[in-house]
Amino acid sequence: MRIGFIRGVGYGLLFISSLSVIFQVTVYKRWKTRDVVSFKAEDISKRENTWHHYEQKLDRYNRSLTTGQRIPPEDAAVIQKVNQTLYFTSDKVENETLGTEFLDYGRHQISYEDFLDKPSVDLTKLRTNWRADARIIQNASNKKRFLTIGIPTVKREKDEYILNTVQSIVNCTTEKELAEIYIVVFLADFDAKWKEGISRQLREKFEKIISLGTLHVIQAWESFYPPLDNLKHTFVDPETKKKWRAKQNVDYAFLFLYSETLAQYYIQMEDDIYTIPGYLQAIKDYIHKFRERWVCLEFSELGFIGKLYHSDDINKLAKMVLLFYAQQPCDVTYLNFNTQMLQFKRHIRRPTIFEHVGYHSSLPGKVQPLKDRFFHSYPKTLKGDNPSASVYTSMPFEGYFNPDNCYSRENGIFWSTRSGKANDWFTVAFSEPQMISRIEIETGTHTHPHDKIHYAKLEASLASQAKGPGKPECGSNKLLGYFDDGNIKVDNVQSITGRHRIHCLNIILTNKQETWVIVKEIAVFIARKRSQ
Repeated sequence: MRIGFIRGVGYGLLFISSLSVIFQVTVYKRWKTRDVVSFKAEDISKRENTWHHYEQKLDRYNRSLTTGQRIPPEDAAVIQKVNQTLYFTSDKVENETLGTEFLDYGRHQISYEDFLDKPSVDLTKLRTNWRADARIIQNASNKKRFLTIGIPTVKREKDEYILNTVQSIVNCTTEKELAEIYIVVFLADFDAKWKEGISRQLREKFEKIISLGTLHVIQAWESFYPPLDNLKHTFVDPETKKKWRAKQNVDYAFLFLYSETLAQYYIQMEDDIYTIPGYLQAIKDYIHKFRERWVCLEFSELGFIGKLYHSDDINKLAKMVLLFYAQQPCDVTYLNFNTQMLQFKRHIRRPTIFEHVGYHSSLPGKVQPLKDRFFHSYPKTLKGDNPSASVYTSMPFEGYFNPDNCYSRENGIFWSTRSGKANDWFTVAFSEPQMISRIEIETGTHTHPHDKIHYAKLEASLASQAKGPGKPECGSNKLLGYFDDGNIKVDNVQSITGRHRIHCLNIILTNKQETWVIVKEIAVFIARKRSQ
């Protein structure tokens, strides 16, 4: 009996203890989870209905921006709420503006500006026609095209590259292709006198593409930029570099936002690059090569040059650049952006088609002689002796493809910017007359085989007379031979010239040709004295 009684009391105490533990656990869990959301079907339904209601009003607002129609006051009040803070709690709150219930989760205040760290008061308040306000040249076209080429530029202490960069792009774009692209030059400096000077030069030099609506020249207002002082310490950089990098990021973002509606694709450039003829077709071919989804295709391995995006994505890229404008350069941010957009490897076209040529950076005092390893460098293969000489031509050329390139022992070519004409000439004037045994000249390249010399002869001048600075007057010419399939090789020069020293070598076109002219390499071999 006593044992049974004791056992019963024990079970009772155990039961009471269990109830106490359950009660305490329940109270503790309720206390710990009082800020945790408990989703119910009716809550979700109300939330969806609320946001559907809001989106309808927002859609009406967006349509009003494009049509110019006045929006109802009640819709305007709703839109005013866009930049206001949303509160997230587990309670139901009556929204006075919407006149309906919505669920608000958590206690932290979240706003659009929080995510962007307030880089610009104007970013979320760009007025309807802000792009027209940004244009310095007003007759730019807005019709959708294939590609926008974005080029930001600022005032430099030494060399200005922007005019040559635009010229290179124009020279390497056919008449038909000019109607497929936009070139957007962003004068991202606050020096009004400098902007006036550069925009005037752009007008004078590129009147044709301005008339086609191809060239956009734009500027931003200072209020778009955040404060650039007291920036956080990143990369252990001096204050001047942090400020320069932060402003550059905001420059990029403004350029993205301006360009996003212009074309199907957007490609980023710097103001100190050059390209090659056929670059646009190379971009098209590389795009068509991809069957899987891509975010970014690269046409230069360097920095933020030659990065191609779908224009639909560059608004997101602008926001991400602004989010980290003070923390990291854009050539780091874009790689992170690509990953966030689910592209986990780089797609770099090789050979690349844009080369960096600038030596002095836009950051005062910084030298940046970067070269792309995969760009068409056109290495020399004939390896001539090539004694000191000056090289001249009657054919126009882009500065990066000057006549010295094909005679120099360094990599490079001469490339004219128009078709060859009868009597066009190309002259190598030796600093001192030379005894020459052999000459080899190659024209055209494997990438542009048709841009060779089709009809020409090679002459040696046995006399010359200086006429001040510039090309000397070369005379007493001897015919060495004619070009065959773009090349010429003269093995025994002295059998033609005798023991005379040669003052000049002259390439003379004997007929017009439809293609431009590439002189890939001129190799001159000196006659060696025979050992006694």
